[in-house]
Amino acid sequence: MSEFMNDNETVELTGSASELALRLQAHPNISARILSLLDIVENSDNNCETASGTELKVISELQKLGNDSLQDWANLQEKKSLSL
Repeated sequence: MSEFMNDNETVELTGSASELALRLQAHPNISARILSLLDIVENSDNNCETASGTELKVISELQKLGNDSLQDWANLQEKKSLSL
């Protein structure tokens, strides 16, 4: 199992969490979007004052995540077709 630091505590990653971390490394844009969503959820910049405002931020970030996901998918499909 892998480990990481969380609020000065060492946390062991389960197999699925470790796999997720490895897979996200291969998709830095998607990883960045997931981190942005977590920032919104955790209100890390202290500017999410209302549920409706926060909802709009989440929707916007999810749209960007969708675009980045489709772009990564298209890039992988192109690489697969070139290797045939």
